[in-house]
Amino acid sequence: MLPWALAALAFLTPSGAAWATGELSIHASVDGSAPHSGWVYARVGQKVELRAVLEHAETLSHFRWFKIEPTVESVDNTLPSFHFAPIRYQATELTACRNAAVCMADVTPTVLPKVALAPGAGTMGFQLTAQRADGQKLASPGVESVKYGGLTTDVMRVTFRQDDTYLGYLTELINTPYIFGSAGPDGKNQSDLLIGSDCADLAVYGQRRLGKKATYTSSYAIDQQAPLVVTATRLTPEGAVDSKSQPIRWGASKNELRAGDLVHFPNSRHVGVLWADRPPLGVLDANDLIIHTCWAAPRIEPLGDTRCASFPWRVLRFLSTAPHK
Repeated sequence: MLPWALAALAFLTPSGAAWATGELSIHASVDGSAPHSGWVYARVGQKVELRAVLEHAETLSHFRWFKIEPTVESVDNTLPSFHFAPIRYQATELTACRNAAVCMADVTPTVLPKVALAPGAGTMGFQLTAQRADGQKLASPGVESVKYGGLTTDVMRVTFRQDDTYLGYLTELINTPYIFGSAGPDGKNQSDLLIGSDCADLAVYGQRRLGKKATYTSSYAIDQQAPLVVTATRLTPEGAVDSKSQPIRWGASKNELRAGDLVHFPNSRHVGVLWADRPPLGVLDANDLIIHTCWAAPRIEPLGDTRCASFPWRVLRFLSTAPHK
């Protein structure tokens, strides 16, 4: 439905009252910049201020701000046949902003698990309700506004990334569910819409946000965009080794690992992204961290702790994961 048509609609807010949509919207400023409409892409540490905007210059009161967040960690688009599986959302009031025309945005989830190794990073939807002087109740688009399984583009979205690297951009999809078979019309994948992703689309999303030419694909075909570096055939007490029993090491040379490499598990149809080396340092092992999504929202955890890992471990590398200038 077109945005202008929403003015004729009404829906039930979390309080159960009917509210008209279409006239009230949310604008945002980053670090004191001029407020603007549209989604916000910011870095952790930047201050994002949300502001109530009404089409006509009228007095508003009774402001209430809500986080719009998913209540499920995974959905399946593939069974019984392809469809956009609906994601359930919840409106959680930001009580500290009650009766205020402005509210500082944060994306800390109240439903899905927090990712301790990427504090402050991730995506969140926001909704505002308010009341005119004549008593009419207004609301910006929120939980009722869904398409392609998730929130529509007219729901205000704020996403914080950890930094401007490939790994940093991956953290933008924290707080979104795993979508088995994520997809989207007209080249707009559900990852681009900040609805959610599957494992391969998460890895590709970071490349696209860097400005690289990367195509959403499956875990089967991702090595067509990220060639093989080395294969770990088994795990020893000292770490992972290749088919010649040589240790697979972290380092700067062509055949050594680095953060941002992919770890592909062909037997379990999964792929994650190496986040950091952990003791024992210098070798690939079960303690090393990956960021990935597998029947759960994106998280950062040791290789040995994910149920989606299986041998062999194929290490792949996009042709470039340097920050986009």
